[in-house]
Amino acid sequence: EMNIHEIYSAFPELNRKTISWRLYSLVQKGKLYKTGRGFYSIHKNVENSFSAGYEYLQKKSKLIYDSLMEYGYDFYITGIDSLIGEFLHVPETYPVLIVMEEAGIKEIQDSLSTRDLIVITEKDRIITKQTILRKKVDAYLLIGKDFSMASDSIALKEKGFVDLYYAVTRMDYSVSVPELSRIYQSLLRNQTIAMARFKAAAKDRGIAAEINWLIQINKAPKKTLEFMLEQMKEAEWR
Repeated sequence: EMNIHEIYSAFPELNRKTISWRLYSLVQKGKLYKTGRGFYSIHKNVENSFSAGYEYLQKKSKLIYDSLMEYGYDFYITGIDSLIGEFLHVPETYPVLIVMEEAGIKEIQDSLSTRDLIVITEKDRIITKQTILRKKVDAYLLIGKDFSMASDSIALKEKGFVDLYYAVTRMDYSVSVPELSRIYQSLLRNQTIAMARFKAAAKDRGIAAEINWLIQINKAPKKTLEFMLEQMKEAEWR
């Protein structure tokens, strides 16, 4: 078993993008196994196998995933693609939500644009205020620092929901608030999220206070909920 940095060091004459793409290709062919984040082995570790979930990605997400594998940046596909099974009606096509290290944001945005894809970052969020332009967006790029909450570059469900929540509430991502609520209720009902990881995902995205409130609201007494509702109504008029 070797980690990605050891592999890079073993082939100093090769570009890191070339190595990353070659590793991805070998994994897809079953000639190499990914045994953890950044770890590879020629032997399959049955007790610690990581399913990428690549086959569940929409066509556009696969295209972008494959493109990003050509680069050496940390990234993962998140949002809807990582929440398959939690949607009542999965849209046929939707903007791809990507989290990537800050150093690669500009290069990847430019690269995907050459493929006729409209890609926006958090700095471009003003575009999403315009309905016509928002409907044409192919992908959203978010800056990330912690990439441990993803397997084979696809977010775990806790991180997938937090990133989707962020995109909907901050960037007018094309999922309605009622649908977002249904997804959250589905995650709770199916017990498919670990609360500790959920909180860690929220902290990483910078919305810990909101997610903690969301977690606690189900435990609040009826009168507390009524009080909260009144406060929210007051906030709307300010």
